[in-house]
Amino acid sequence: MKHLLPVLLLGLATRPVWAATPPTVPAALDALGLHLTLDEDARQLVQAKVNSLCRHQPSLDERVARAEAAFPIIDQVLAQEGLPGDFRYLVLQESALVGDAESNHGAVGYWQLKRETALGLGLAVNSQVDERRHLAASTRAAARYLTRNNADLRNWADALLSYNLGPTGALAYVAPGDAGADEMNFTAHTNPYLLDFVAQKLVFEPATAAGTVPFTPWREVPATPGQTLAQHAAALGADPAAVAQLNTWLLASTVPDDGRPYTILVPLGAAPLASAPVPAPAELPTEVPGPPVRELPAGRPVVAAAPVVVPAAPAPRPVPVVVRPAAPPVPARPTAPVAVASPALYLVAPHETLYSLARRQGVRPAVLAAWNHLPANASLQAGQLLRLSPPTAPPAPSAGQYVVATGDTFYNIARRYRCTVADLLAHNDRPAPTLRVGETIRVPLY
Repeated sequence: MKHLLPVLLLGLATRPVWAATPPTVPAALDALGLHLTLDEDARQLVQAKVNSLCRHQPSLDERVARAEAAFPIIDQVLAQEGLPGDFRYLVLQESALVGDAESNHGAVGYWQLKRETALGLGLAVNSQVDERRHLAASTRAAARYLTRNNADLRNWADALLSYNLGPTGALAYVAPGDAGADEMNFTAHTNPYLLDFVAQKLVFEPATAAGTVPFTPWREVPATPGQTLAQHAAALGADPAAVAQLNTWLLASTVPDDGRPYTILVPLGAAPLASAPVPAPAELPTEVPGPPVRELPAGRPVVAAAPVVVPAAPAPRPVPVVVRPAAPPVPARPTAPVAVASPALYLVAPHETLYSLARRQGVRPAVLAAWNHLPANASLQAGQLLRLSPPTAPPAPSAGQYVVATGDTFYNIARRYRCTVADLLAHNDRPAPTLRVGETIRVPLY
């Protein structure tokens, strides 16, 4: 049985704040680094799922609030593992972001992993802990599973299908031209799992971008072995009931002292916890014993996309939660920001993709990605700055330093320092936008 988080924890208002008008399914869209074309039969099938997701306002509001609270953690893991950001919608399809969801087939947690699969992916599942119910740990395991299958299939849509059917089962639906393709056609014969995923993206992408459903963000902090969740909550000044709801992965009364580093989720706003730093991802086995089994939630998400509006400024950043040796303060930013109107930079609007921008510029997506030091299948975010022409040699900047904290991404650091992700990558000689908590990176100070 799936237990929903209490409304108080989600931060939902007592009345609906926006109408759940189902968006109209388009004949084409960009997802998972692919340009997808839907024929009329496929479009009608996706529309039926979209309508179902949007049918019940309270359920929709709950899912949108959970998505807004959890997406920063999920997005960071997906970026670290090199997956397209659109996979954030798969966790909604699998469990509606309910951590203790259980299916009739024995699949458990946010990503609905069976015990054997979870163990094969390096998760701890025993009488004391079940990391399938841990948002960050299970997201990392799911990402590794998808990456492993994509290495053979070379198509993220086919890799997505393998999450439901296993790599062998997915082969029955793989077309000869899928490997390395950047376009796919969906029809009535397309596996329903893929059509359901498209519906989740079409509903939740505009809903979470609208910013109209109140929510309480979650953050990840180190756990202290031997302490109860109530003790952690007291140390953080957090609501113990909320901490218990967010950490159903802990089955024992206290955090085990078994040599494995654990973290807990807490509502944003709690004080930092004095403990060890958030651990780096553990090395995982190379073999997966079997495919996960999903259970489709009976939820309903949201409205058609709101008009393109880029916020004037990012939300205030919370106090970092990772404990580390005293680091030099972040240098003050000069007052002159990067001019968005500059012809060399472009401000990404909601729902724009590398594919759509590249077509507009008359270049291949891989070329546009290379100009910005991004992976060829990178997902874009509203407010991100991109170059739409080949970069020229920039002026020599003065260099500052920044220590990476939990929840940081290249995107939000770039927003803070009013530069592009490409600038940060170039300053740090990085081929891909991946970060490790506690590391020091260079930031440009023009």
